[in-house]
Amino acid sequence: MSQVPNLSVPCILLSPELQKASTERTDRLLLRILRANAHTQYASQASTLADFRHAISEHGLDNDSSLLDDFRTFVPLTDYESYKPLVAKFDERPYKESELQNLFAPGLPHFLAVSSSTSGKAPKIFARYRHVPQEFSQLHRHGLNYRWVDGPTSWVYYYGYRELKEVEGEPGHVIKRIPVCLASGGSICMHFDWSIEDDESRLSSTIPGHAVPWAASMITHHRSFLMMHALFSLATRDLKRIAITFATLFADMMRRVDDEWDMLLDCIRNGTIPHLDGLDDWRVYLEPQLRANPERADELRGIGPPSSCDGWAARVWPDFEMVLTICSGGFATALPKMRSVLGPTITIINPGYGSTECNIAANFDPADLESFVITTEDVIEFTDDTVEEGEKCILQAWELQVGKLYEIVLTTRDGLWRYALGDVVEITGFAPDDGSPIFKFSGRKSLEIRFPHTLITDAHLVAAIQAISSQDRIQIHEFTTVIDDRELPATVGYFIEAAGPLGSDSHLAPQRLFDALVATNSEHQVALEKGQTRLPTIRVVEPGTFMDYRRWRGEMMNIGSGQIKVPVVLTDPAAQEWVLGRVIREL
Repeated sequence: MSQVPNLSVPCILLSPELQKASTERTDRLLLRILRANAHTQYASQASTLADFRHAISEHGLDNDSSLLDDFRTFVPLTDYESYKPLVAKFDERPYKESELQNLFAPGLPHFLAVSSSTSGKAPKIFARYRHVPQEFSQLHRHGLNYRWVDGPTSWVYYYGYRELKEVEGEPGHVIKRIPVCLASGGSICMHFDWSIEDDESRLSSTIPGHAVPWAASMITHHRSFLMMHALFSLATRDLKRIAITFATLFADMMRRVDDEWDMLLDCIRNGTIPHLDGLDDWRVYLEPQLRANPERADELRGIGPPSSCDGWAARVWPDFEMVLTICSGGFATALPKMRSVLGPTITIINPGYGSTECNIAANFDPADLESFVITTEDVIEFTDDTVEEGEKCILQAWELQVGKLYEIVLTTRDGLWRYALGDVVEITGFAPDDGSPIFKFSGRKSLEIRFPHTLITDAHLVAAIQAISSQDRIQIHEFTTVIDDRELPATVGYFIEAAGPLGSDSHLAPQRLFDALVATNSEHQVALEKGQTRLPTIRVVEPGTFMDYRRWRGEMMNIGSGQIKVPVVLTDPAAQEWVLGRVIREL
């Protein structure tokens, strides 16, 4: 009798059976993508695919083996520059169907995903198409379940859009309107086939299973967006879950509830919507859906705001079960605040791992907030991050080694071909049922600090800050870093927002932070002894700085809350100047 695998324990090595399953699945997905996208405008025109086009002109698309070989032999790594000429067609008015049809994938995009522009550069735009899932499996995949019906869920996602691209079939005849929006909200709308043509009818309603009206998710203003989600969530006594993009955004919402507690209770008591910036267009939809409830207001007043007690959420919502939010990497600094608010009985689940370009992985083990397993109908390949750029070769999932670092490479149903994502992950094992790689996020290649003596990854910067966060020194709520060259030699400069008063040993923090960096790479100690670096600097910013940063960035980008991140390394000069203006002391 064959032994049933333990699905909660990763495999360290792939068995022949699992390797075969992984190979067959990847080949099947890749063949499906290649045949669907081989005649798109990008595939037909991109200079990077010239050798591939020549190969398939000789071999055709019908033979599985030759098609796979041609792809893996002749398609090189690509980057965003390869896609920009065709993406630029979405800026050429009028938007003609003949120009935009079959651009990256068959048909017209469902939406255009705009990147969060974490580095401060111009946002990237990716065409996202609607696909019919053919073999997606939920086995051992934990995370967002879009169809919860057993109790209300507060979905704190932004469904609004920056602009609409009106595509014309004939001059003056619009056949489709394509929103430019965040990937998170756009993906949810696409999953449910919520067309923008039906927005007006949804604005006056609350989707079944949702605690918050649709109109609240269309609010662009950061404070008002959070306040409306908080208001309707507080009014819903039987709330079961909160699904929110990032742990830092959850912390922002709790800070808003603390700061505006009396106003929120008055609104619940009287059934009124407060007068806030950015609400004028939405008040008429929101107010009819908030029923006056003096009893609920009195109950909440007796409990107090989130800062009044540990385990606040379980008292406010007796049926509350979980928060689903991205809380690994740089977002993990918000976890202490979250756990204080939630208490020990409410679960935190990291639902998955993805990017503006595509969804990549799901949570592998609900108890492990850092581990993800590849779960996608797109094709994920890898390059060895320890190899010099000129010597890199593309590796398949079954060629990976546990403990090594790899950069993710995407070939998607939406028309990306061997796209180097820039995300580096550490392989920790393979799923015991189908051989899918299991990994932990290590860092972004674009978010590194380079000194002559060493390279500091964002994973090292996060690990160091987590190592020093304590009550007797400084409890760190959120942070970012820069190259601090105010004095030479240059060093790492941390901007830190504290979660409370500074501890009695806060003056030791720079040395402890340096010790933590040495623990990630001993070259720091060598460089210090040679006079090539100095202790890191720590500048403390005023409370609420990074919450306000998300508002500022959202206004700069003209897009709502949801994907605005505080980067681990702050490279944008304008953003650096903005944060500098909020420094209140230096340790």
